[in-house]
Amino acid sequence: MDVTASCGVCDRGLEFGYLCPGDTLALAERLERMPKVYEALAGFLAPASTPPGERVSTSGGARLPVNEAALDLRYGGIALVLESWLSDVQDARGWGQPAVGGVVEERVRRAARSLSANLEWIASSYPAAGDLAKEVREMEGAALSIVGAKPDRGRLLGQCVAADASGAVCGAPIRYRGGETKLVCPWCQCVYGDRDFRMLARLQPREDTEKPKEASDV
Repeated sequence: MDVTASCGVCDRGLEFGYLCPGDTLALAERLERMPKVYEALAGFLAPASTPPGERVSTSGGARLPVNEAALDLRYGGIALVLESWLSDVQDARGWGQPAVGGVVEERVRRAARSLSANLEWIASSYPAAGDLAKEVREMEGAALSIVGAKPDRGRLLGQCVAADASGAVCGAPIRYRGGETKLVCPWCQCVYGDRDFRMLARLQPREDTEKPKEASDV
């Protein structure tokens, strides 16, 4: 592969474009999760327990009786970030501005879905793709730190053993989530059927299986 570009997130060399397949997949998964992450924040608007003897008040200068971090993300933060990126993407494509309005929950869902629909173009043709992916990753991380949850990354089976024309082995991490019967390498798109799962694990050196080389922190 002639490397002429690099991924805006992990700096992996690319033949063209702005996001590697692994970080494109990670962004797609985060956008898919975002409405659920938004909904989860509703249960964490109350502040952490108040220390004994401290009275919570809403009078001037006093601490608000809410979790302000959750409030910022749920009432404006997530929706505004996604809508801002969607607006820039549509402007870059020469399209009109996206419709904005309605309840915040629907705005989050609509903006996340629209960005997902543009993801192929974003990865290949949008110079700010890396910044978009990083901000969505950071925003999800901030939300998950509040709700105390982690996305299901699946169980690591090993690294992709497919080789390109030059003989170079792909090496991308291959993960399995319960119920899957087909796995697709996030970098080279090699497809592994359920009959390949044991083979894939068996071909991994022990130390490589425990400490795979990741494209980025996905």
